[in-house]
Amino acid sequence: MGLGDGRGLGLGRGHGYGYGRGLGQGRGAFSGYSCVKIVFFGFNVIFWLLGCAVLGIGIWLQVVKGQYASLAPSLNFLSATVICIAAGVLILIIGFFGCCGAIMENQCMLLTYFIFVIIIFLLEIVVSVLAFVYRNEIEHTVKKELLDGIRTKWLPPNVDKSEEGLTEGWAYVQQTMHCCGVNNFTDWYKISAWPDSDSVPPECCKGNVSNCDTTARPEQYYPNGCLNSVKEILMVNLYIVGITCICIILIQILGMTAAMVMFCCLRGDKYYDE
Repeated sequence: MGLGDGRGLGLGRGHGYGYGRGLGQGRGAFSGYSCVKIVFFGFNVIFWLLGCAVLGIGIWLQVVKGQYASLAPSLNFLSATVICIAAGVLILIIGFFGCCGAIMENQCMLLTYFIFVIIIFLLEIVVSVLAFVYRNEIEHTVKKELLDGIRTKWLPPNVDKSEEGLTEGWAYVQQTMHCCGVNNFTDWYKISAWPDSDSVPPECCKGNVSNCDTTARPEQYYPNGCLNSVKEILMVNLYIVGITCICIILIQILGMTAAMVMFCCLRGDKYYDE
């Protein structure tokens, strides 16, 4: 018997009886690599399914409601439908590379996954910093766009189908958040839909008060503007927003770490086998 007969029993990193990556039959039968691979694959399956759900919601909103949440006509690219569809497609692509990279142990896919996630991570940091620095300018721009939408584009239901999304969007927001207008109910006064009247949409009426939108009785309107209501909700639930952001960041970091661990293990095996 020569020394060559013992190659499968040594301490190599191959798939024999040694310290393998998890595919062998010895001490490496269920290694840390296997755990990372299984967890990483499971995480990306969930991530991919989430992408399907988000994309489905976006397509449903587009087909059923059109530009449903397009409250600012000049900012259609920020509507709920566009955001959901774009986010869903992006999540599907990233989840696909993650799942295939894990199950096929493909270095190229793992590296692509890592690059996608780190680019998104860096973009989130840049957008967060810019949003904080220019928060006053952003609020001013959003407020102006919302007011322009009310004054020049909003029309009563069933008058103009082309602006149905804007009308339904404002109706939904005012009904669910119990608010009226952008700053307050006076934003609806003398708009293009009723240039000679101080009226408001029916959704601005408190409770079950009927016809208050045409009787000009401000005490029956919701006093808070919708922009202020959104800010109040965000401040009250700031800790939830913070925890959600931290969880997203941790998931991204864990995903990048797992992808790089698998990539390095596969790369190490490649050079060893050569």
